[in-house]
Amino acid sequence: MDASLFSQVNTLISARESNMLTKAQFEGLLSAPDQEAMALVLQGTDYMLEAEDLSDPNRIEEVLMKHLTRVYRQAFEESPVQEVVQLFSLPYTYHNLKVLLKERATGSDLKQLLIPIGAYSSDVLAHLVDTLTSDVCPSIMQEEVAGTWAEYQDYQDIRVLDIGMDMAYFKHLNILSEALEQEQLKQFVALTVDFYNVTTVKRGLNQDKPRSFMRQLLSEEALFKARDYLRLFADQSLLSWFNQTYPHGEDLAVKPYEENLKLGTVSALQLEYLEDLLRFQILDQGRFETEGPLPLARYLYGKELEVKNLRLILTGRSNGLEPQMLKERMRPIYGQ
Repeated sequence: MDASLFSQVNTLISARESNMLTKAQFEGLLSAPDQEAMALVLQGTDYMLEAEDLSDPNRIEEVLMKHLTRVYRQAFEESPVQEVVQLFSLPYTYHNLKVLLKERATGSDLKQLLIPIGAYSSDVLAHLVDTLTSDVCPSIMQEEVAGTWAEYQDYQDIRVLDIGMDMAYFKHLNILSEALEQEQLKQFVALTVDFYNVTTVKRGLNQDKPRSFMRQLLSEEALFKARDYLRLFADQSLLSWFNQTYPHGEDLAVKPYEENLKLGTVSALQLEYLEDLLRFQILDQGRFETEGPLPLARYLYGKELEVKNLRLILTGRSNGLEPQMLKERMRPIYGQ
């Protein structure tokens, strides 16, 4: 990949970084005495909400997703390599495919659940689901949608659609990362798949699910075979897995979690936090680069975490959760 291709988009990103929420603004939202004060903190940001809006989770979500949609639309318009943007928009594409497949299976109108983010419009995806072919979508999407629909017809179980699209997402993600030939992006994807598998096993154990059930939910695109992830907790080898997945030596940020990893007592919530933290650290290696795809990748993931943090704080505070509890669950803040 020619790194110089990204010079223009990286210049635009550098200008937009100044509009991202700072640590001080997040602290202001956490410490604000009421919704009026929270609304003042958001004035002049990309997420302006009135005080009365902060009591309405639907309005909060509307504003957050409207901004994120605009971020991705700009990125697709400006990026010289679309696959870099797809790396982060792909979850929305496969979410939409799940919705459209369920719509076809049940005959229900589920279009209100579609998210307008991704390389392919809802009309394009709907055509793929209806005909199982496409002149626009790549072969991986056509094959996986057709295969998942055939399996659904055999079993008549709606869960097949969820599982099929989840597994297709990870296959597609690996194809994109290989095509980009950028080491940090490959590491980002590898962490994504591995943490999904481990977190899925943890949730299955919490719910006393049988091993056969958990195994069908695990991606084969990961570091180990699916059966090996089922042994990690029983064998207390999570720390060994973690060191292979993220071999970066001493890291003070993950030190508090190492004992829980060693004992196998790490929670699903902690695993989710670690995944976001480590993926952020990988992309943060591009913090001072001016060429290549890392600044764009870092910006897009930074926006995802910014929206995640805002959703946590704004909905959490409207539900009366303690600010300290919300602060402990926050993801890394861009630029910090």
